[in-house]
Amino acid sequence: MLGTIVNAGAIVLGCAVGLLLRRGIPERVTDAVMKGIGLCVIYIGVSGALEGEKTIAMIIAMAAGGAIGTALDLNGGMERLGRLLEEKLARGGSGLSAGFVTASLIYCVGAMAVVGSLEDGLNGNAATLYTKSVLDFMIVMILASTLGAGAVCSALPLLIYQGSIT
Repeated sequence: MLGTIVNAGAIVLGCAVGLLLRRGIPERVTDAVMKGIGLCVIYIGVSGALEGEKTIAMIIAMAAGGAIGTALDLNGGMERLGRLLEEKLARGGSGLSAGFVTASLIYCVGAMAVVGSLEDGLNGNAATLYTKSVLDFMIVMILASTLGAGAVCSALPLLIYQGSIT
């Protein structure tokens, strides 16, 4: 469970840094950092896929996960929750919902969230979640600087999601 707590803490800390730098990060720097993070995620995914011998299981799991998520309308549920948070916590038009939904989807739909949580829970190995924490820290810094404080609210769904898997 420590990996999930570290991950949520990285999101909160990264959001605070992003809000301090609000509008202080040039767009070209933001683009370059996000492209670099994307390449890192692709590398991690490809190296993990090449390491494993369960490619068919991975394909089936991705297809089933996509189908289940769509059938349960998880994206719509996150959007409704974001709007509810925006109504309760912020004045209309603050953009809280966009930051919350975007960040929550980024952190909770990736394979690292699932695999890392399983490794942490089954083996006590939180290395994947620590790596994910560094990536999430950088991503939320940029999201918070562009979309605002709503990104910090994504730490709660992450705690629930990853914590329940762990």
